[in-house]
Amino acid sequence: MPLASPSAPATGACGLSRSGWLQRLSDIGRDHGFFERIGTDHLALFVQEGDTLVVSFDHAARVFTEERDGLPQGFEAVRKRDWSLLSILSTGDAWFRAADLVAFFDSLAATGFFYSFAQVIFLGFGPAAGHAACAYASTAPGALVLASSPAATLDPELAGFDPRFRQARARDFSRYGDAPALVAAARQAFVVYDPTDGLSAAHAAQFRAPCVIRVPLRFAGPAPHRLIASGGLLMLVLRAMSNGRLTRTRFVQMMRATRRADPGYLWRLAATAQAQGQFDRACRIARHAADVTGERRFAELAARLAS
Repeated sequence: MPLASPSAPATGACGLSRSGWLQRLSDIGRDHGFFERIGTDHLALFVQEGDTLVVSFDHAARVFTEERDGLPQGFEAVRKRDWSLLSILSTGDAWFRAADLVAFFDSLAATGFFYSFAQVIFLGFGPAAGHAACAYASTAPGALVLASSPAATLDPELAGFDPRFRQARARDFSRYGDAPALVAAARQAFVVYDPTDGLSAAHAAQFRAPCVIRVPLRFAGPAPHRLIASGGLLMLVLRAMSNGRLTRTRFVQMMRATRRADPGYLWRLAATAQAQGQFDRACRIARHAADVTGERRFAELAARLAS
């Protein structure tokens, strides 16, 4: 079964070939739940353990090329918390719009699949996966949602400001297509975004349901979830969500140490200080960044600003 990107390496980050990696997922599914193909564009891995279920959306090519353990997003919850996992991996339809996938979630809702769990958490990072997490959460009313930089919709009348996904607009968004409206069925939904990134902020602004908690992470960039991953914070966030202890303030506090050591965040912070004429502040940021990251570009920037 090919991955979405024909340029994907022959060997993944986990050291397995594509077929070997898929066989590993198949073995996990056979022993603990199921691993099946949904139409031509998606895979579903279900691991049944505890009574909390994480439903994650991700891209097969990303997992294959980036994850050292070769396991999809959310699997950490299985290992560390004995939670259950339903991972939806896209192999071709980047926006999780295929009719077979829509029918799959319709079936889960109709059969009461989600009611067999005490708690359900939908997880999606990036515009497409975040959108899917928010939209499909409607099949499990009362679920929790964690989405990073989700696209609200691709409807040109509501998202015509965003030129990034013009080709994807041709896909069928008549079902599970309006994420801000659909996520209203959740008990609580955290939407993480960078308010200094115009497109991400414009999408985030459309999530206005009472259950939505928008979490602004300034200068985190269009992919703030990378900070969550690099800081090893995903399980901390999910655990706080599941315990009802996660707030906007706590989320930002949890990210603070990681942000202060992240090269991308520090570079954007220094660039903004320069643009505002705060050269002394930019120099201090560059010196701090040079110390914590070891990247030469920060030392060079500090030297230029100090001269």
